[in-house]
Amino acid sequence: MHSDRSAAPVETAPAQPSRWDWLYSQGLGVICGQATVLLLAIGSVVMASTRDGASAMIGMDDIRGFFAPPSIVHLWFYLLVLVLGLYGLNTFLATWKSVALKWREGVRRVQAYAASVVHLGFLLGLFAHLVGGLGGAELGQVSVGPDWTALGDGREARLVALDVPRLPDGGMKQVEAGVELRDGAGERSTATVSYNGPLSSGLGSDLFLLVRPGSVALAALRLGDDRCTLGAEAVCSVGAMEAKLLFLHPPRDPGTAAMARVRVRTRPGAPAGDFWLQEGRPTVLPDGSRVMLEGIQARPAIHLRRRHAPGNPWALFSTVVLATGLTMMWRRFI
Repeated sequence: MHSDRSAAPVETAPAQPSRWDWLYSQGLGVICGQATVLLLAIGSVVMASTRDGASAMIGMDDIRGFFAPPSIVHLWFYLLVLVLGLYGLNTFLATWKSVALKWREGVRRVQAYAASVVHLGFLLGLFAHLVGGLGGAELGQVSVGPDWTALGDGREARLVALDVPRLPDGGMKQVEAGVELRDGAGERSTATVSYNGPLSSGLGSDLFLLVRPGSVALAALRLGDDRCTLGAEAVCSVGAMEAKLLFLHPPRDPGTAAMARVRVRTRPGAPAGDFWLQEGRPTVLPDGSRVMLEGIQARPAIHLRRRHAPGNPWALFSTVVLATGLTMMWRRFI
């Protein structure tokens, strides 16, 4: 006698939850996101009310001012650092788990990984803030006028146009400055600098931020029978003679004369000599040439603040990754 038995289904016991599952749970991500918004709202109020006190040294994207020295006023920021750290860990673990699961299941559609790419862009954005906040640096100021001025990064700049629109009450509306640039190889380019449009290079890692428009003092020199106007550290050539302005001292009191310290080379290859010039009084050089300071002229200029911002290229990269992830979702928007 033969009995036919059907095979009973084998039940698989559900996986036991781990005590670390909460680290990559969606709920934790929602909580961290809401906490971030709340802490930033608190911080905006605290920063505004303590800008002349505990928050006076905080500016741009530099976060080191929050710890120099630490203050109870900035408790919101210290909590924000912890929340963002947890938020980043949660996003990384959840993304890693999602990608690994889909790959093991044989999912190869590009659209299936779109959300993971967006998450990666978010993580890169957090990293960009960290790099910029810890690695940013102020590198001093420079005034750019009509003469070529060294920017300190291997380039020179000079102001070729300045437009300062005014409001009806006379206040400054905006500043747009046309700047000509020259690199070490002599290649020239032009740029427009404004309050919201800094002069940048290195994918935004090096910035020259507009501080304000102003003026620079230029020395009007007479070299022999010719004239030239130049600013500090600038050089002008007239015929075979070359002069470099080392120092310019405006008159201290009405009725007194201006003074200038210049370095003059009377002909190519000849040794240069340094001389003090007094306004209106010619100075006779050893070879009989005459140099005179005729006066001081004020010319328009812009004052720029140089800042190193290493987080900006990472922020740009994160934007590209985010845009890529959204593009991969294109079918969802049709």
